[in-house]
Amino acid sequence: MAKTLCDWSKKDLEKRADALARLVREPRWYCRKCARVANISKVLCKPRKLPGLDPALDDISD
Repeated sequence: MAKTLCDWSKKDLEKRADALARLVREPRWYCRKCARVANISKVLCKPRKLPGLDPALDDISD
């Protein structure tokens, strides 16, 4: 996936609904640009950790 969620078009969202569901399940990150959320930081263009989450749940692939 070359684009971040922030760059997905309406068509991308429709075509990749399954991937989107996996990426937004149990979010730990949000985008400072558009407020989208994801469970890994790599898919957001300006990621920042959501406050108040248990650090033990952090995704080690970030």
